Formats: sequence, structure tokens, C-alpha cells
Amino acid sequence: MAGLPYLLKKILVLLLFVALQSAAIILLVNNSYFQQNAVLNVVRKWQVKCWDKRSSWIAFTNLRITNDELSRENVALKAELARLSALEHIWRAEKEGNLSASDTFSFIPALVIKNSVNQRHNHLIINKGQADGIRPDMGVIGSHGIVGIISYVTEHYSMVISLLNIQQRFTAEHKKSGTFGTLRWNGNHYKRIHLSEIPQHTEVSTGDTVVSSPFSLLFPDGIPLGTVRSSSLKQGTSLELEIELFQDFKTLRYVQVVSGSREEELRIITEKEQEAL
Repeated sequence: MAGLPYLLKKILVLLLFVALQSAAIILLVNNSYFQQNAVLNVVRKWQVKCWDKRSSWIAFTNLRITNDELSRENVALKAELARLSALEHIWRAEKEGNLSASDTFSFIPALVIKNSVNQRHNHLIINKGQADGIRPDMGVIGSHGIVGIISYVTEHYSMVISLLNIQQRFTAEHKKSGTFGTLRWNGNHYKRIHLSEIPQHTEVSTGDTVVSSPFSLLFPDGIPLGTVRSSSLKQGTSLELEIELFQDFKTLRYVQVVSGSREEELRIITEKEQEAL
């Protein structure tokens, strides 16, 4: 070894040391139950860590599939909720002797591929269009409330006017009192919106829930939208409620487009109403 380079000598010595050390450990483990058990415990711990890392990686790589499955389950649950809500309206109408046809809804799942929250006129783009049964003026909801309304449709994509748009107006209801008003965004905080035209005698408390209204033509009623943060008297005649939204538009990924069974009839009658004004 005298003629070998210094670095190679070091490597050979290290390899010899590792070989001798490995042989010593093998002999020690094979001839001692206590040492064997200790080594196996260390090996098991490393195996568990490796399995845990592998499981986490598999879960991460399957996250898209899992989200799609959850989205489909969410759509099914919302459809069932809408059906039960319609049945409840019919039951109440029959009980009061004033039966009227109740609209029913179905839901088309979609993925948000573009979104904005920092402008005064925010829009979203989703990956479903005419080929999927999407039409303008359909409502769009997320897992935690109203998202907006379809404004423009192509074969495979649709543009949505966001709830976070100062030109949008929706009808919503103070759940505890059953009083409805106009829901609108003032262009400031993306998690806060205002419900106006609430009669001043209405008993409102911080934390009260606001839901979608049964008078809405685009959405099932009773969808939770947010909670009351504060209230103020406007022009001495009505209350304006500041609402903390449940839906976080910055993390919005999956939505459902709401399709009403009598949507076209409602659109026609609404246009006639506007012409009469």
C-alpha cells in the first residue's frame, strides 16, 4: 500500500473499518438475544418512518383524485339538500293550504382555473361550458356559500361574475328572524359583505347566521353564507349588517353550477317583470 495515493489509502482503511464493524455487529446480534432485540427495534423504527413517508407521498400524489371524489360527494349532498328543501316548502304550503310549485335544483361540479379577489369587479373562470349543460345566468356555489353567476359561456369554459363584484346584488336572509335583504360587496375586504334593507326593528346579534333566501331564483334557499359581525342604522330607516363570509375566495378551488328545473320559465317571467317596471 506504500505506493498508493494518500486519499485512496484513506478510502481503503475506511472500507476495512466498515467491513470489520459490520462483521462485529452481525456476530454480536447473532449471539445475544438482547442485542438482537435492540437492533430489531431500531430497524422497525426506521421501517415505520419509511412507511409513513411513503404513505404521505402517496396521499399527496393522489390529492387531485381525492379532491375530485370529495367534490362529487359534495355535489350529491347538495342535490339531496335541495331536494329536501323543496319537499319542506311543499309540505309547509300544503299545511297552510297555499300550495305552490317549488323549484328543484341539480348541480354540475366544476374546477376554478382562474380567480381574482383584489379588484372591484372580480371574475372567475371554470372548466365547464356549453358541452356540460352550462348556460348564462346560472348560479354558482362553493362548499361554503354563494360564489357568483355565470356571465359568459364557451364550449368548454365559463366566466363567472364573482360575489366579490360591486355590481352584483343577491337576496339573502337573516336566518333567526326570517327577514330578507340585499346582499352586496362594497369592494373592500374579500371576506366581508353587507346585507342591507333589514327593518330596524329586527333583533340582530353578533354571530347570527345569514343564509340564501327562498326568494332567490338562482340558488336553493338555506345555504349558509356567513355570520353577522356588526350592524348599523342607515338613513334612519333600516339596518345594514356586516357579514363575515364562510367562503374563502382566496382558496376557492371547486364549485358547483346550479341548474334549476324551471330556470327558463323563471327567466322569462323575470324579464317580463323588469319590462313592467
